[in-house]
Amino acid sequence: MKKNITLLLCLVTAIASAQIFPIGHMSINFKDSTRSGGFAISGAIQMLGSGRDIGAEVYYPATSAGTATTPAMGQFPVVVFGHGFVMTYDNYDNIYNDLASRGFIVALPRTEGGFSPNHLDFGKDIALLALQLQSLNTISLPVALAVFNGKVLPKSAIGGHSMGGGCSFIGAENNTNLTCLFNMAAATSNTSGVSSIDAAAMVDVPTLMLSGQRDCVADTSVQNSHYANLASAKKFHIIFSEVTHCDFGNGSSVTCTIGQSASGCGNTISNSLAFFRYMDFLVPFLNNQLKSSCPEGNRFMDSINATSTVMAGKKIQGTLICSNISVQNLKPRLDWNIYPNPVKDQLEIDFINRSAYGAVSFYITDQIGHLILAKEYSSFSIGSASEKIDMKLFEPGVYYVTMINVEGKTTQKIVKQ
Repeated sequence: MKKNITLLLCLVTAIASAQIFPIGHMSINFKDSTRSGGFAISGAIQMLGSGRDIGAEVYYPATSAGTATTPAMGQFPVVVFGHGFVMTYDNYDNIYNDLASRGFIVALPRTEGGFSPNHLDFGKDIALLALQLQSLNTISLPVALAVFNGKVLPKSAIGGHSMGGGCSFIGAENNTNLTCLFNMAAATSNTSGVSSIDAAAMVDVPTLMLSGQRDCVADTSVQNSHYANLASAKKFHIIFSEVTHCDFGNGSSVTCTIGQSASGCGNTISNSLAFFRYMDFLVPFLNNQLKSSCPEGNRFMDSINATSTVMAGKKIQGTLICSNISVQNLKPRLDWNIYPNPVKDQLEIDFINRSAYGAVSFYITDQIGHLILAKEYSSFSIGSASEKIDMKLFEPGVYYVTMINVEGKTTQKIVKQ
């Protein structure tokens, strides 16, 4: 039985995280009517209204790679990533391309890029992008953004590197619209009398902090100050062996390299090697928090609890592990009805005697196996229940609906008219 459970978890993890999408791109000038200034991208799609310009590069899962291509079928959560001091968004193309290909809508603000950045404004820019990207679900104007209607999953994460990491704490402070927080080598942000360390005390969402053992720009004492102040019940800090401040990103920032060299430390491993190390933790964390993937939470905890030379240190409070499943009370199969079939607008799935299932994974794929929608349920109320799926935005054709629990897997074919 343990072997079967392990195989099941591996299968669900693969379904949740292995899907690779082409990457679409749009430059969008968002607006904040309560502030002035900012940075507008020349030739970008212009949001309506007046106030501060928050020019952002947006990368997303698409039907084909390129600029202004159609978003892929499905719903995708939002990730906002803030750049480091005197760094540019494209210093992180390895990160945003990877996340977009895995089914995240990633936005990178281009504001506060000069030598005198305002940390409060940058933190607010990061927070506002996470909120305004959610509005794309129902936006009608500008027309170019209506392609996102129904495509944005109502979950958001904010994060960043160095200055952007510090400002992510400011953006997360008392932010009720946020699902989770992450950052890389977070620097202390304290312009305008605003402290990222003080802001951490007002952050209560699950948080992942990633830093380097050889960081001499924002060293372990800086990271520990942020971590200690976090009000989150679930918070994790991983210190990577031999990793420096500038190893987070693609290594193309000359200003970052010069800055850390002047501080007395340099690279000992490649940026590409560091990338694989920290993404092995960031991806399952985001999959768990933003896509409700129970197996990815287990994967994250297995990795952080393991003894590994990759980690020079770690701090752990709370867990992402799902509740234990009582195998004795599980049914050997899943009882469910699905209708109407063929379907035009709304598909309804009825679970019968739902409390007997334990954890259930539910997903829809197209004819060639591309994941369109995935959900997971770790606990249920007693009795029958139903799930309604809006199919209006699905292309006509054949799809497969699959349910899995530790005792079984069943699949039904449906036709979208």
